[in-house]
Amino acid sequence: MKIDERVEHLVRDTLHWAVKRQPVEFDEALKAFSDITTQRSAMELLVAISAFVAVDICGGKPSPRQIQELATEVAEAENWSSATHQEVEAFLHTILTGRSLSGVLPAGSAVILAFVVAASLLSSRPKSEGEWWFNYLDKVEAAIEAAA
Repeated sequence: MKIDERVEHLVRDTLHWAVKRQPVEFDEALKAFSDITTQRSAMELLVAISAFVAVDICGGKPSPRQIQELATEVAEAENWSSATHQEVEAFLHTILTGRSLSGVLPAGSAVILAFVVAASLLSSRPKSEGEWWFNYLDKVEAAIEAAA
């Protein structure tokens, strides 16, 4: 997957506010994804990021039980958002099985959920001392592009 630099910048800015759990700034940053092309590119990137990090956290493709556990952790950690355990679990299960999110979640909530899940997974993953979520994101994006 080739990552569009413009979309990557917008995604990183929005992830920043989701990681910081700042709903007002997060909602404002989401406005940058007003057109379908930008939304689609952002969703592709967020799905790839979330899937990669979930596999990394679980040490391989997560089992249904691990998906449930991740969903519980994300929903509890991100209670500032409207993400429910059921939505997070549906999102993770769908992306980790390679299926389309179309029809699984409403389009508007899927975009918000994709940011919340990606931000939560990125920020909660154990990191080396001095490493931040965005340093890990650099590695994730490099791996995503290398796999293309």
